[in-house]
Amino acid sequence: MMPSAADPYYVARDEVDAKIKKISELHAEWKRLLHSENTARSQRFQHLHAEILAELQNIDYDLQDITATITMVEDNRARFNMQESEISSRKDFVSRSRVAVREMHDSCAGTAANAKIEADKRQILTSRHNENKAAQDRQSQVARDNDAFLDRERHTQMRIMQHQDEALDQIASSAQRLQGAASTISMELKEQQKMLEELDEDIDKETEKLNFVMKRIGRLLQTGDSKQLCLIIALFILMIVLIFLVINA
Repeated sequence: MMPSAADPYYVARDEVDAKIKKISELHAEWKRLLHSENTARSQRFQHLHAEILAELQNIDYDLQDITATITMVEDNRARFNMQESEISSRKDFVSRSRVAVREMHDSCAGTAANAKIEADKRQILTSRHNENKAAQDRQSQVARDNDAFLDRERHTQMRIMQHQDEALDQIASSAQRLQGAASTISMELKEQQKMLEELDEDIDKETEKLNFVMKRIGRLLQTGDSKQLCLIIALFILMIVLIFLVINA
């Protein structure tokens, strides 16, 4: 029988035992996450799922190698000189290990786990669909609010422009009225200017007449005839009346 220190089986066995122990611990955490969290959201679950399946595959390869060595020993008993009990012990180890690996693999890749994983994926898709729909509804509402705001602003601007047009029309009407009043005032001023010029001419004429009369009066005053003085006074009064009539006319 080959000594333990020189037999690679024991090294492989210890490695497989360590791997199975490690995978068992990871599998326990995987099961907890499977039932407590949404597997489609949990990155830790997804990492564990991939790692466990990969490690189980590696362990299966190791067990295949150990099985191959056991078969080789059985086929060459005279060469290896190994007792039957040792061969049976190694076969039992491989069998127990395969059972453990198969149980964990079936747990991770079985119908129940796949159903939970697919349900979580559908939940995520449904949630995203609802979120997208809600986002679209919000965007649609924002668009409707913007359109309503723009419509109100357009109506407001139209009312403002209408009021401005009305104010401009009123200003234009006032300007036309002022223009008409200015034209009327200008005509009246021209007529008054004409009347003043005519009055000035009349005053000049009457002034000339008055000067003439005053000269005559001066000559008459140089005489001592009382009749002439009365005539002068009467003419002077007549002159004043005429001037008054001219001014009032």
